[in-house]
Amino acid sequence: MQGLPKNIRKVTIVGVGLLGGSIGLALRADDFDGELVGVGRRQSSLDEALEVGAIDSATLEADQGVAGADLVILATPVGAFEKLLKLIKPALADGVIVTDVGSTKREVVRIGERVFGRGGPFIGSHPMAGSENRGPAFARADLFVGATCILTPTAHTPPAVTRRTEAFWKTLGLRTLQMTPADHDKAVARVSHLPHVMAGLLAMLPDDADLDVAATGFRDATRMAGGDPAMWRDILMTNRQVIVSVAKALGKDLERFIRLLDKGDDVAIEKFFTDAKRRRDDTIGQRLTDRRVAAE
Repeated sequence: MQGLPKNIRKVTIVGVGLLGGSIGLALRADDFDGELVGVGRRQSSLDEALEVGAIDSATLEADQGVAGADLVILATPVGAFEKLLKLIKPALADGVIVTDVGSTKREVVRIGERVFGRGGPFIGSHPMAGSENRGPAFARADLFVGATCILTPTAHTPPAVTRRTEAFWKTLGLRTLQMTPADHDKAVARVSHLPHVMAGLLAMLPDDADLDVAATGFRDATRMAGGDPAMWRDILMTNRQVIVSVAKALGKDLERFIRLLDKGDDVAIEKFFTDAKRRRDDTIGQRLTDRRVAAE
């Protein structure tokens, strides 16, 4: 890990759940000796974040929490962003950076530039890390190690904002990658959003009696269905056009597979699984392994 930029002395995390709490713990693990403030809607969540050491102080008032902050991180459902940004804008200090951990970017960046204006302090971020668990009790200092954080600066984002935000995420052990907001949303629709939908559909497929014979394969295939429903509602609503397009393409692939199976084409079926295994073993699995090893 590299050190946090010296001009970041107060960090405010709005939303101290799994991701927000893990950011706080990761900063402390990297010997950040500045101030960590947590903002939340429920005192119980803030108390829990304080107990695990993810934050130093807490408030239910977002405008109070961001006052004097050098870096503000939004870790709430994306549907709350516009109202939240409008609320905190008057309280922000000069030179502040505002970023987020949201899973969609076109709408989020549009909101940020609408609230702050082009060339303002907002830059979209998406650390590709997490789990199906929720809340600060599941926060981990090493959650981000080896993961990728996508930054989505626009042509109007000040270069200094991009540089400082990139340095911040690298401090937490992430590799960074820059994409346009549109390219980001297309990519994550395929590798994150639609897989979550599929996990939910699989979870709803069996009858209760079928679950008596379910084992680890079904558990692993449906793991993502355990995510926060409100968060995933907002994600899908802010990337719905791309997800619909990707889902339609997947539907055509499924129809082709059904036709092969219906015909009893065992050669084609085996080739399908051979190709899928090669893709999983040689490309997907190896890339993820390489990133983790490089971070250690």
